[in-house]
Amino acid sequence: MYLTLLGALFVGLGLAMAWYGLRPLAVLPRLLRAAVETPETAADADDGAFLAVRGTASAAGETLSAPFSGSDCLGFEFEVTERQPFAVGIPWLDAHLDDGVATVGFALEGPDGSDRSLAVRPSSRRFALDTASTVVRVGATEAPPDRIRRFVDAREGLDPVAGWIAAIPLFGTRRYVERRISPGETYLVAGTVEREEGGRAALAGDLVITDRSVRGLALSRLRRAVFPFLVSVLFVAVGLWGIAA
Repeated sequence: MYLTLLGALFVGLGLAMAWYGLRPLAVLPRLLRAAVETPETAADADDGAFLAVRGTASAAGETLSAPFSGSDCLGFEFEVTERQPFAVGIPWLDAHLDDGVATVGFALEGPDGSDRSLAVRPSSRRFALDTASTVVRVGATEAPPDRIRRFVDAREGLDPVAGWIAAIPLFGTRRYVERRISPGETYLVAGTVEREEGGRAALAGDLVITDRSVRGLALSRLRRAVFPFLVSVLFVAVGLWGIAA
């Protein structure tokens, strides 16, 4: 009886991990089939069409200040991890401490100087970036840079490294990871076209935003999905064995 319940729990956990790991792959079939457009040609797309558009990011209003670098940007996501001996992130041994996102609407402009730009309105609920990371590492006994120190002071749940962790060699190091959309840089943005007031086209909602090629993005997401998928298969296999035993 207990073995069956434990097996069912393992199966449930395995399926949850599979969903978490494979969900970012759902957009890849449509993305790989889509031709990469310019902002000028995308401006004439039909409402509801799925497009992949490459252009230069440009501010359409206010900008944001990235949390760790302080750079002006149009959107960012961050993550804080800590090297711990019993972290869930084995074999990397980095425990998740904090994360967050912020974004504003911006525009994509073509390389030819055309005045027909494409508005981009990312959803703050499903905002994620497939862009290069800026990583700041701070050892357990090191004083963090002033900007990171102010960030840690302002965030709840980011207490100093526990003394028993800092006492273990190689543990307690924190990673402050930042990914951002920088004005003037080229990005590939893929998503669904929405017609705004006045009939202007915009890419809005759950968007793919990357500084890679379509193929590079697909390979990157596939690599990241391998580990959670293998772990989910192991959990489901153990769970089914427990149910059948």
